[in-house]
Amino acid sequence: MIVVDTSVFIDAIFEYDKERTDIARKLFREPQNLKLQVVEPDIFKIELIGQLVKRMEREKAIALYELIIERIETIDTTKLKEIAFEIALQTGCRAVDSFYISAAHSTNAVLVSNDRTQVEGAMKYGISAFYLLEESDKLFEVLK
Repeated sequence: MIVVDTSVFIDAIFEYDKERTDIARKLFREPQNLKLQVVEPDIFKIELIGQLVKRMEREKAIALYELIIERIETIDTTKLKEIAFEIALQTGCRAVDSFYISAAHSTNAVLVSNDRTQVEGAMKYGISAFYLLEESDKLFEVLK
């Protein structure tokens, strides 16, 4: 299983920097090839729709959102909040980051992000985490 931060989804969907987009898109091909399950805290749904409607027409954003959500597994945030609190307490990470880290912890998953601060927080808590923009080769080796 892998937990993928919203930042990676946005890089895969919208091309602001070709290299970032290529790396993110490659990541999403790997789980399909390896039959890995992508799991997210359900706060991901709110983050994703907010980012999509900021960048595209509402109807298209909703259609893309539904397409993405049907391909991932989500964990109810209420089930993660105690661990998320402990993570924030121990690492000083942001609230939303603690939910992604908690999802990875709860499922023994690898966390993947294009947010260096989130990755550092996860690693402080002992979670296997990768900053995709600099560690994609290492991550793809781990996923095989």
